[in-house]
Amino acid sequence: MTVLSTSLHVPVATAAASIAKTIVVNRSGTGDFRSVQEAINSVPDYNNQWIKIHLASGVYREKVVIGAYKSYILLEGEGAQKTSIEWGDYASDSRGHDTASCGTFTSYASNIVVAGITFKNTYDGYSHTKQAVAALIAGDKSSLYSCGFVGYQDTLADLFGRHYFKGCYIQGVTDFIFGLGQSIYEGCTISTANSVEKPGFVTAQGRGAANDTNGFVFKRCNVTGPQATYLGRAWGRYSRVIFYQTFMSDIIVPEGWSVWNSHGYE
Repeated sequence: MTVLSTSLHVPVATAAASIAKTIVVNRSGTGDFRSVQEAINSVPDYNNQWIKIHLASGVYREKVVIGAYKSYILLEGEGAQKTSIEWGDYASDSRGHDTASCGTFTSYASNIVVAGITFKNTYDGYSHTKQAVAALIAGDKSSLYSCGFVGYQDTLADLFGRHYFKGCYIQGVTDFIFGLGQSIYEGCTISTANSVEKPGFVTAQGRGAANDTNGFVFKRCNVTGPQATYLGRAWGRYSRVIFYQTFMSDIIVPEGWSVWNSHGYE
């Protein structure tokens, strides 16, 4: 099926690469599939050619997983304000989820590009935050452009691998960007959310040893929102987070950082 081009800024390397196949998802039934997961399932395991999955605008109320063997997928929406994937699992819910399994969107594969989609965990954490992941990224060489990540606690699990986030919006209260990823966030808006639990913590980075290469770099970002927050708390004694040429509004508490359980290793 033919898809009109959008204004999304996908990476030059991917844009120049040959797209072997385009799959269209539309909830109305006018595309190849009605659900995002059905489209992903149609990609063969051990795929080595770029396949574009285009999501028509709308709210896709489903839980989506890209398995470890489904590489070279370009998952493209029609803009983060128009295309969203939403679900409401949280850790220790009645269905037995934990942090690793409660995500609305989970990607284990390497060589994944995502653009123009909002991922939302609909669990309402205003009065009591629980671990409720909107997106978990655990594959290497994953890039996300102009995407939204909305939740309260553990919104974005930047778990493992080398990742690049460009022009994204990330919202939460507690540890809402966390993990052991080796990641760059460029030109992103980092926003707190209203909650009775305050102040919050933007990051919880978990580098485990002095020679580990992982860490979070925020470059030319904007940290803002309606309530006070720490820039992060150390998830282990070697936690590493860098904010570079980033605007920070007056919501940042004077201490800046919390050592959490790593007293003596400041």
